[in-house]
Amino acid sequence: FKNEELVYDVQIEGISIITGNIGQCNLKFNKIDSEEYQMDIITRTTNFAKILYPYFDYIKLLVDKNFSVLELNHSTSEKKQINSKIDKINKTIISNGKQLNFYNDTLFSPYSLIYFMRTKNIELDDSYNYKVFDGKKIKEVLLKVSKIEKIKVPYGTFECLNIAPINSDKLIKNKGLLEIWYTNDEQKIPIQIKLDAKIGTFTMKLNKIIENE
Repeated sequence: FKNEELVYDVQIEGISIITGNIGQCNLKFNKIDSEEYQMDIITRTTNFAKILYPYFDYIKLLVDKNFSVLELNHSTSEKKQINSKIDKINKTIISNGKQLNFYNDTLFSPYSLIYFMRTKNIELDDSYNYKVFDGKKIKEVLLKVSKIEKIKVPYGTFECLNIAPINSDKLIKNKGLLEIWYTNDEQKIPIQIKLDAKIGTFTMKLNKIIENE
């Protein structure tokens, strides 16, 4: 999946006054060389939701060939900024100019973890334990393949493997849990991604896949 771009429609349900299709998320994956990849995750509100709540979120990741994070840059329309660099040689993490008091050789972003899981031979009832870094701290996450179900998105209808955290640690800000549905085949396309947040349940449904040169 080098030089691939996944385009998702973003919906919301719950307590928010904004419901239905509210935006778009572009998840871009590009191969730099045999040792490094770059990922760009761009989320924005669109149409009427953009008028009520103009929001933009950009995450740029540099990861190694095993999808472990090397650099993380995160900015939002709310002027929040995180710039982190993992130095594997000196075994340090610098975030927003400050050295953090922890380190681990293998650290995933929730989004690099999405792609790392695509390289695994995923089967029902499998479980996986990983360390996830969000730019501020490391969280332990235990993932489990809990069920197989048919999922319909704009891109089509697919039999999918459902993967979700089964411990209390949270993967995404606002106390949200990340849940992923992969196609039950060799490609393991992340067809649907769900995020439970304070203002409602966000669901990202795959609309199209763009193969870039």
